[in-house]
Amino acid sequence: MCNMGMRWNLVFSFGLLLMMIGCDSRYPSGNDPKKVLTQYISESFSVKKPEDRNILLNYMIGSVKTRLSAWSDDQFREAFLDAKREFLKLSFREIKNVSPAEVQITYELVYLDKGQSREGKSYRAKVTNRKLCQMVLSQGKWYIEDVRNIKELLEFDNELSLP
Repeated sequence: MCNMGMRWNLVFSFGLLLMMIGCDSRYPSGNDPKKVLTQYISESFSVKKPEDRNILLNYMIGSVKTRLSAWSDDQFREAFLDAKREFLKLSFREIKNVSPAEVQITYELVYLDKGQSREGKSYRAKVTNRKLCQMVLSQGKWYIEDVRNIKELLEFDNELSLP
């Protein structure tokens, strides 16, 4: 009887541990392409230092991984650290299964860009990007193989518009 209770506790503890590992957003879970893309986007908005590039690379494969790896620390810093971006919304528009190991996801990413122009003036703009993400299944996990911009909309705060 006592042995059965100890087994149950061990099984429960092991299951809880697996759930906690599976919920850790620092590493792609791999089994759902939408979830992997969502995790990547979340990580990209929470980059704090140049070394965080390695976290982003965990979600990538192929040429997109090679391109990000080749960026200098200055390029990475400008794109991910210096950019003052605030995540607002992610929505999926279409998920197309190209093959059992390849998926195309069309999604829309909305964020607030709080930056400075080349003239040094501060601005705020709501940015809406529609993107096409190519994902591939490799060794049981989904990875981002390529991302292309389809459409971008910028809505500047306090922008004067003439007819």
